[in-house]
Amino acid sequence: MKIRILAALWRLNLAEELQYRANFVASVLGTFFWIGTALLTLAVFFSHTTRLGGWDYWEVVVLLGVFNALTGVIEAVLRPGIGRLAGEVRSGGLDLVLAKPVDAQGFVSFRRLDIWRLADVVLGLALAGYALHRLGRVPSLAQLAAFVLALASAAVVVYALWVVLMSLAFWFVSVENLSVLFDAVYEGARYPVSAYPEALRFLFVYLIPIAWTTTIPASTLTGRLRPEIGLVAALVAGAALALARLVWRTALKRYTGASG
Repeated sequence: MKIRILAALWRLNLAEELQYRANFVASVLGTFFWIGTALLTLAVFFSHTTRLGGWDYWEVVVLLGVFNALTGVIEAVLRPGIGRLAGEVRSGGLDLVLAKPVDAQGFVSFRRLDIWRLADVVLGLALAGYALHRLGRVPSLAQLAAFVLALASAAVVVYALWVVLMSLAFWFVSVENLSVLFDAVYEGARYPVSAYPEALRFLFVYLIPIAWTTTIPASTLTGRLRPEIGLVAALVAGAALALARLVWRTALKRYTGASG
């Protein structure tokens, strides 16, 4: 999908969203409520123990900040666009997308932008930064670079998971809301992967790689992993993106349109 087309779509979305600026206040208040609830849950848990999968309280808060930042990416970019795919496959509305002279996957994925939810990204990173301050840790330049790379890779992995799950609509058109399935899977990224039983750790690292979305980026900031892990995260993201593209192309071949 050409960058200029994407930019034009987002300019239109921006103009539309700016008409409803009260949504920004509602979004920020909702994020603060969610963060407060999550911190309260952690406080209750840590009142009975000092570690969660080998992580202390403020380390988990760093991870929680990364989780919230990625949630902002999901709500701002992915859910408004590709989140509508299942309904379009069922109704035949995808015909209009395929008739456009653009890459269908790119258009479906990034056609909409809920700009106010990008505040979640800022608030999540701010929470992670505050937790680092409470830990008394100042990441080195290498660790910061690894974090940026790992976080960008995490966004790619999340996108790849969305594409794969939403592509199931081409096989199971009766599925009402595939985004619910994604939400159920992604919830596992809220906590360190080391907190889960061995079987789930294997699943979250190698099969459904949600460990790479929060645990790995947070580990680069807290110094739990060496900066070189950022390069590994980029390789995982590349593999996930290639797999998602393959699944998309395979699924698209099954689409027969509104008349089929």
